[in-house]
Amino acid sequence: MCHKKQDDCHCDNKKHNLVRASAFRANKNTPQLYEAALTPSVKVLFQTEQFDLADEYNPHISTFIPTKDGIYEITAKVSFCPSKSKSNDSSKNKKDNCNCDYCSKNSCNCDYCRKHHSSKDKKKNSSKEGYVASISINVNGDNLDIVNDFLGKSRPIGLSVTTILQLQAGDRVQVLFSADANGEILAEASLTNFQAARFPSPM
Repeated sequence: MCHKKQDDCHCDNKKHNLVRASAFRANKNTPQLYEAALTPSVKVLFQTEQFDLADEYNPHISTFIPTKDGIYEITAKVSFCPSKSKSNDSSKNKKDNCNCDYCSKNSCNCDYCRKHHSSKDKKKNSSKEGYVASISINVNGDNLDIVNDFLGKSRPIGLSVTTILQLQAGDRVQVLFSADANGEILAEASLTNFQAARFPSPM
């Protein structure tokens, strides 16, 4: 029987000529600040390498570079906590002009409040307080798979994307994040991670 583990095996004991194993997993170990006004998207940094069977992941540049052509399953998860938004000055002025309990207790049915604080207006204003965030699998500068979502005000999120791609040796695979809110990409292994594995195939 063939006992080769690291190199490709071409002996007669194998029915198929399959490439050697390829898989890695990396986690984030330091929070990453995100400022929406500075850049539309940022590369997410995954500094801690849990394992890398074929030495294809570079934690210094958070990039997966396969050494073999093949079919790969790629998964990424990013957790993000937005900064608390500042209060709206215009709405504060409206509250100052209202001499009833509505603004502080949300329980007044007077004519002024029915006119200036309708349920429709409150729903409209609350929708403006949300934000959109997305993550993408980027290969050689192109976003090939993207997942996005709309979240409520100041609500932490966890976005994940999984895809199967045909990659060539030397391709550069990274994870990008974008949002229209400032905040922080969280650093915990279970919350923010990046991994890939190649399917055994003749490719």
